[in-house]
Amino acid sequence: MAATLAPPFGTTAGARPRGLLDRRYGPLVLHAFLVLLGFTTLGFAESPATTLYVTGAAVTVVFPWIILLEIRRAPLGLSPISFYFGWNTIALGLAAIHHGNKLADGIPIRFSVQTIYPEDLAAGYVMYLLGSFGLHAGLQLVRPIPRPGERAPSGGAGFLLLWVIGILVRFGDRFIVGIGAFGGLLQWGSLAALTRYVISESKDHRRASFWMLLFLGTAIEFAVNLRAGSKAFLMFSFLPAGLLFARERALRRWMPVLGLALTAFYLGVVAPVVAASRQATELAGESQSDRIVRTYSQGDYGEGDGIEEQATAFFERSFEPIPASFLYGEVERHGLRWGETFDYLAYAFVPRIFWPDKPTVSRGGWFYYYIGAARTEAEATTSIAQTAAGEMYWNFGFPGVLLGLGAIGALFGSLWRLSTAFPEQDPIRLVLYIGIVFNMIDMSEAGTTVVNIAFRTIVLVPSMYLLDRTAKKRAEALAGARPLS
Repeated sequence: MAATLAPPFGTTAGARPRGLLDRRYGPLVLHAFLVLLGFTTLGFAESPATTLYVTGAAVTVVFPWIILLEIRRAPLGLSPISFYFGWNTIALGLAAIHHGNKLADGIPIRFSVQTIYPEDLAAGYVMYLLGSFGLHAGLQLVRPIPRPGERAPSGGAGFLLLWVIGILVRFGDRFIVGIGAFGGLLQWGSLAALTRYVISESKDHRRASFWMLLFLGTAIEFAVNLRAGSKAFLMFSFLPAGLLFARERALRRWMPVLGLALTAFYLGVVAPVVAASRQATELAGESQSDRIVRTYSQGDYGEGDGIEEQATAFFERSFEPIPASFLYGEVERHGLRWGETFDYLAYAFVPRIFWPDKPTVSRGGWFYYYIGAARTEAEATTSIAQTAAGEMYWNFGFPGVLLGLGAIGALFGSLWRLSTAFPEQDPIRLVLYIGIVFNMIDMSEAGTTVVNIAFRTIVLVPSMYLLDRTAKKRAEALAGARPLS
């Protein structure tokens, strides 16, 4: 039976246990230290590279520390917080150090057709770090935290159907566009179902049948993700396997081996093959996945690009403060926009199913035109993210970054509360949970992030209410049918 929503933190009788307070606020103290360190080096260091070196090195230590704290309190071993900090250990840690090396060597930092000044890069990095703290704070203050000894309710029906829907949805690209944000959520259905299988059956991981189903599910997920042509989506296919190794003590010692193997697979195969396929000539009737397979089978990829070159390219792509740094310079030159760039919110909440010709909500094409990479917005051939932190700073400065990202974090935390601390109990909650995990690392703008959260709330709250009522009536019927002893 699906459980009701988790009770708000601290509503139990008596004083609030100090240990639970530490579990909620302790990680924020560590994160606040990084923000303070960033602003200190930004204000007193002689070279902008020093800010990237010192703060980036601290991030590579503190972020994994926060991940370890989170793993201890997240029943699944995976949570929006642990995944976010795992992703940004590279983006704000190792990639920051890499860009510090570029500044020290006098190498220009490019953002499409623009060049970023070293001072702007350091300031944009600290601004982005402040935004990550705001996001973390809002999320941490609202999210559900299970109490020691609290267990997941029983349940588990419907996950095979969720897996089938998740696979089929990704073969209907127009259907996904038609149902808007809900389609973006359903595309994670198969991955959520495979994750649920690992959670429920991981104790029997010594069975050959378990490994066969896990391998088959991962292979299908990988093959379907080829249609998107996204390197990140392809690597997300291995998330259930990583969760298995993290959850089971007998397998945990093999985590470094798994990590190295996946890293080598990404840098040696996935990254060069997908990159080469995007440059390959498209044959008549050929899909993105067909082109990737053809590129791999012909072996015409990775020429002159070894592991080191691919790692460098990855650091270049993953350093998300670059757009924020450009916008920091824009504010220095032209001042704040005071909400002007949020004009798309006037029509963003109209579902596309009611307005098929609705203008695009994403501002990636417009921003590509704004930075001078296209003559008009209509001629924009690619999409570039402002980032949520960058858009908030562009409009409202540092206070906007902290408060705006804090509000977005609280909204994500509210969705997390809807999924409860134990989302594996039913399909709707788990697919929502997995969606939160990935959406937190994909916030191209602040406004579109809020729109996606709003649409998911509108659709999922009634769905969960009906699901809970149905489960409650079924339980009451079963209880009434039992003979009195």
